[in-house]
Amino acid sequence: MILRMMTTLLLLLLLAACATGPKVYTSAAPGADLTGYQRFAFVEPLGTDRAGYASIVSQQLTFSTRRELELRGLGFVDDAEHADLLVNFFGHLDEQIRTRQVVDPFYGPSFYDFRYGFYNPWPTYSTSTEVQQFSEGTLVIDLIDVRTNQMVWEGMARNEVTERSRREAASRLDDAVTRIFEDFPMAASRN
Repeated sequence: MILRMMTTLLLLLLLAACATGPKVYTSAAPGADLTGYQRFAFVEPLGTDRAGYASIVSQQLTFSTRRELELRGLGFVDDAEHADLLVNFFGHLDEQIRTRQVVDPFYGPSFYDFRYGFYNPWPTYSTSTEVQQFSEGTLVIDLIDVRTNQMVWEGMARNEVTERSRREAASRLDDAVTRIFEDFPMAASRN
């Protein structure tokens, strides 16, 4: 019975871990009608190509974004002169610090052990501050109207970056792009 409950709890925790994804934010320019655009191209050089060559990140973002826009009926063109929209990317890593208060563990038997973890009745119990450093990655996708040279739509995804997510960068970037375009005004036609 206990083994079955532990197994169920472990599966629920694994599912919850898989369900977490980036926080996504999107915004459109006031009065922008994105349904009027037909063709898109990528900005050269992309904001994620700061070193003068096409990075692996840019290659993945270009592939995933092209797929999402084509699923929404927009056509890809090689040059900006024949495009209605230009697409650009920006990526950034921030080092963050997270703190939380935790009750210090009490070692040794005591008459008051039955209270531990439920409430703190006496000032003799102490707490400490736990500090954790982590990286947070931000991905931004901009869509720019070629005619007016103004941004008409922006999608952003933020998530904690771990060693595992660094190893799985291609699939994580693809997932972030897919989630960003879920909020795009034109629905995808996935056949």
